[in-house]
Amino acid sequence: MKTYKYIFGVLFILVIIACNSDDVICETEEPDLPQSTCDTGLLIMRSEEFGLPLFSLDSLSKPINTPLAFQNIRQDAQDDSQFDVITRPSNYDAYNKVDNTYFIEFPFEQRLYKYDINTQTRQEFTVVGFYAAPVFANGNLLTITIDNFGYASNPASYSIETINQNDGSLTNITTDSFALQSQFNWESMSSARDNNSNIYFISGTNLISYNINTSAAMHTELTPSFDVATNFQTFFGLEVRDNGNLLAIRERDDVNGVGLELVEINVNNLSAIPTVVFDFTANSISLNSEFYSTTYDACDDTFYITSRKDASTTDFYEIDLQVGTFQTENFPFYLMGIESKNN
Repeated sequence: MKTYKYIFGVLFILVIIACNSDDVICETEEPDLPQSTCDTGLLIMRSEEFGLPLFSLDSLSKPINTPLAFQNIRQDAQDDSQFDVITRPSNYDAYNKVDNTYFIEFPFEQRLYKYDINTQTRQEFTVVGFYAAPVFANGNLLTITIDNFGYASNPASYSIETINQNDGSLTNITTDSFALQSQFNWESMSSARDNNSNIYFISGTNLISYNINTSAAMHTELTPSFDVATNFQTFFGLEVRDNGNLLAIRERDDVNGVGLELVEINVNNLSAIPTVVFDFTANSISLNSEFYSTTYDACDDTFYITSRKDASTTDFYEIDLQVGTFQTENFPFYLMGIESKNN
């Protein structure tokens, strides 16, 4: 045994001497590191005009670096008699990582598109009515429909429904109503789900919670003192944070002035005042609450936003909530339907 140790030691010394000589170059082989789930990236829709409107489903790799590199999955031309380049599916998208399918609804055109990412194929469904903010939960695709042609009156009536993933048709699960103080409509609706079989819909200052297991729906007024003139608030861009609380963009005009903030809503005390986790106004960021999309990646606590800036450009934002920093890039086309593959 001592002889083998002696021989190995001599060989090791010779290798070290050789690697430090001028004639031999040694490269250290890096070990294969396991891929983090943070590296799974994002999905995003891109709309451009080249004769006809073109809609592209792309992938973005993480970590995000600017300039962004779009990796195309599928591109389709659309009928310009129905579609404009700048269309309006604000948070009207959903991704199911179980079977790697992506859905996006174009409510004005009454179209729902299903993308099978594995096969790079797309199906088009014609939908009836104005259902809003589709969201996956337990493999089911759910949505909310609102009375009065999608613009609630007082009291506001709504239904939670499932979307048939093969034809886009609806099946009602439950119907409920509540006293309305602010707006509640399909255009401003966004949705999210947690890991406890709860889905959430938000519009104006109204939060709808629905538990799939118990079939119980509940309404929460997030701003009980809402007043258009003295305490205006509206919430959009709903997501679920890694701690189970809700994240939403809040636009306000109240006694403290005008503000735009990302806030955290305590799911165990929905009536509590939300906590500001990022201040858009303080960072000189303005967002378009009509033409936008959001997603959240629980793996690294990052929040993503696309926001139409003007008639032809879109701003992209990545916000690191752990350190409160952000990076941004502007694009000469419309971006929408952003989804984290980790969700």
